Amino acid sequence: MSPFFTLKNIIIFILASFVQFYCGLDFYRSAFGGIKNRIADMNLLIVIGTSAAYFYSILVMIFPEIFPPQMRHLYFEGSASIITFVLMGRYLETRSRNKATDFMKKLLSLRSKEAVILVDGKELKVPVENVVVGDKVVVRAGEKIPVDGVVIEGSGYIDQSFVTGESVPVLKKTGDYVIGGTVNKDGFIIVKATKTGRDTFLSQMVKLLSEAQEKKPPVGKLADRIVAVFVPAILIISILVFDLWYILGRPEIAFLAGVSVLIIACPCALGIATPIAVVSAVGRGAREGILIKNPDSLEKIKSIDTAFFDKTGTITEGRLSVVEKVVKDEELLQYAYPLINSSKHPVLEAVRSYIPEKKIKAENIKTVAGKGIKGKVGGKEIIIGNREFLEEHGIKVEIPEGKTEVIISVEKKIVAYFFLEDRLKKEASYVIQRLKNRGVETVLLTGDRKTVGEDICRKTGFDRCYTQLLPEDKYRIVSEYQKKGRKTVFIGDGINDAPAMAVSDIGIAVMKATDLAKEAGDLIILKDDLRLVLKAISLSQETVRTIKQNLFWAYAYNTLGIPVAAGILYPFFGILLKPVFAGIAMSFSSVTVVLNALRLQFKKIGE
Repeated sequence: MSPFFTLKNIIIFILASFVQFYCGLDFYRSAFGGIKNRIADMNLLIVIGTSAAYFYSILVMIFPEIFPPQMRHLYFEGSASIITFVLMGRYLETRSRNKATDFMKKLLSLRSKEAVILVDGKELKVPVENVVVGDKVVVRAGEKIPVDGVVIEGSGYIDQSFVTGESVPVLKKTGDYVIGGTVNKDGFIIVKATKTGRDTFLSQMVKLLSEAQEKKPPVGKLADRIVAVFVPAILIISILVFDLWYILGRPEIAFLAGVSVLIIACPCALGIATPIAVVSAVGRGAREGILIKNPDSLEKIKSIDTAFFDKTGTITEGRLSVVEKVVKDEELLQYAYPLINSSKHPVLEAVRSYIPEKKIKAENIKTVAGKGIKGKVGGKEIIIGNREFLEEHGIKVEIPEGKTEVIISVEKKIVAYFFLEDRLKKEASYVIQRLKNRGVETVLLTGDRKTVGEDICRKTGFDRCYTQLLPEDKYRIVSEYQKKGRKTVFIGDGINDAPAMAVSDIGIAVMKATDLAKEAGDLIILKDDLRLVLKAISLSQETVRTIKQNLFWAYAYNTLGIPVAAGILYPFFGILLKPVFAGIAMSFSSVTVVLNALRLQFKKIGE
């Protein structure tokens, strides 16, 4: 009877078998699935390495006489330990990756499960999936708004911090847009649903985040190609190591070294180096108000040398405000109110509150695009518009030039004029200067008049300014810069700037939350803060740096680990890496890569 048939060894055999074929079942399934698809991955290395140790031990246990005395060793604990440590490493890796997706889980938790809708004047509670566009949804104080929509009745203070980052609830009243998932802190509102289900802002954001986390920049795709040839190469190296030690007359070392090479060379660290960094960066960006739609842009952004900016809504606030007014006849000015009140044009809406209200109907209203509006009020002819429009009607205009103007005439007499301005965002000059400090040329592209565009450039410090442009002109200018070898980024609203943003090397869309569905920009700024452009660039650079650190660590680990596992230190120092320690080292490398990527979640990202 074999001397290895002891109670202790039999118990170890039973326990090792449980670990090998129950705990390690997924390794076998994945390995055989990969073989069917002609793919050799890390699971195959683990299966071959642990199976070799396990079945070798069975042979030694049953037929010890067929092995030389120095090779009569059992490695049940080694095979079981390898599987245990690899599973433990995967658990830690999965747990760490889950932390990287915490923000997306928070977003999912914001979804409402039920909604209260009005049907024939009565309130009816229904699953949120049953709400359709056009339904009237009742939202009381303390309740989540279940869908995107417009407030049609009431008012309330809405906590929309997850969208805009604003810590103070915002007052929303009739006509204002609200987003599903935000909370009505105080008040009572009825919301007309405009977007439901997969079309809501919250669903769009979760979808885009998920898609972004699955993509890889070019440096990550290179790692995938390396992994594809890595496993077959390791199998060959393992065989060569076994043959070499066997030829040298050390068969016991040949087996241990061959198995250790298979285990330590697992390409797990290589395989996760890029994805975990991208997942972590996407989660951090979303928390900051930066949606990374295209991770390819992360690698390109480091070489950017030219930044193009749209004006309206990007550099400026995107809404006109009266900066100067001159009223010559207060009594006649009130006749302009009915005509102005009949228009929804943003220029006229900006001056409406400055006009005395007169409740009388406007007649014969005629609007001329880009110029103004005219009509009859109380039998008097009213003409409202810019200098060109009034001069076309024979009215002499003697007011200063240079700003957007609204001139009001009653019976051919100028009774008031207003100067309007789309105010600069307070952080615009700071952002432009920071980019210039980084050696980036800053260029303003605007469809506005030359005087307005040049005034903006002077105030903010742009290097160059192009004015009176159509969308196709912006496209042409960006293309011309690229032909000169410039690496470009375009920062705009992502809608009417779509052609220029598409042709640019990187597009950063500064958008309103409700416009998220529009497929524009590699990165999307979700908050009304231009400084996030700087933060987006810094986050991109930090992510690429982390990916490269991960890949360096993974390559260095394999470069150093494989020779040690093969027994290169044994002739000099008597050190031989056992398979169980090779498994620990392999798991440690993966956990190290994951922890390094998770630093992106907490590291300070500068501007």
